[in-house]
Amino acid sequence: MLKMLLVSKTGQPYSVQDIRALQKKLKDIRPGLRTEFLREVKAIGKEPQKAIRDAIPTESPLSGLNPATRGRNATLQWGKVSKGAKSGGAKSTTIRFRTQAGGNSLTATLLGIRVNSAASSVADYAGRSGRYIGKGYKASGWSKPIRRTYKDGSQSLEFKREATAKGGQAFIRNLNDQLGNSPSRMAWKAVEKSLPATSKSIQFVIDKWLIQYMKGF
Repeated sequence: MLKMLLVSKTGQPYSVQDIRALQKKLKDIRPGLRTEFLREVKAIGKEPQKAIRDAIPTESPLSGLNPATRGRNATLQWGKVSKGAKSGGAKSTTIRFRTQAGGNSLTATLLGIRVNSAASSVADYAGRSGRYIGKGYKASGWSKPIRRTYKDGSQSLEFKREATAKGGQAFIRNLNDQLGNSPSRMAWKAVEKSLPATSKSIQFVIDKWLIQYMKGF
């Protein structure tokens, strides 16, 4: 998920408590105020969301991610989205508002844009960590077991594919060649330069609502 950090006018990050307290105060005054606040913040995410969608190709960049070659039941196929996600195939994204801190930090990351397709996420970030490339599921040297059941239920097969470092490295090279970048190849690259402006826009909305609250609306 792509996340955008929000800071106050003092240059210090807003804390989780700051944002949660503001939401509670708005809801106490009138529940609809909190809804308006959330709507304004999430609306700012529409422009970077469009940039990310435009950066994700409609067709699979590699044949190995193509549903025609992987089969309709394959988990990692181009265009398949996570369970419960909205439609949109490989370009499917969701704007999320969160006040959840990471680790021991109290820093709030308010706006996030989730890429709902596992294949799109893999194509975007594969090779970034440099770890477990080609080592397979839990470094076993094999893919995660795949179970395939016939529609009539007559037969159910479970099989694995051998995973090699050479194959993993070739996969990443091909992604770099086809998408023209190293990780991130799509999402982060599409919005990286506009993030400071996006953060300022969110900051403006937060400051506006804080000022309105202090003035008593």
